[in-house]
Amino acid sequence: MEAVNALAASPVAADAEAGRIPRAYGVDRSGIHGQVARSLHIGRATYFRRL
Repeated sequence: MEAVNALAASPVAADAEAGRIPRAYGVDRSGIHGQVARSLHIGRATYFRRL
């Protein structure tokens, strides 16, 4: 959890997205992959690249 939070706090936008995805999907249980991608306002392809 600490690693995910540290990645989400990164000043680099791509790294920060990469940290928000596992938190939204695995920790917060925000829904299936497509729903999580939409909630983060990113496309499915970007979502899976960051994941």
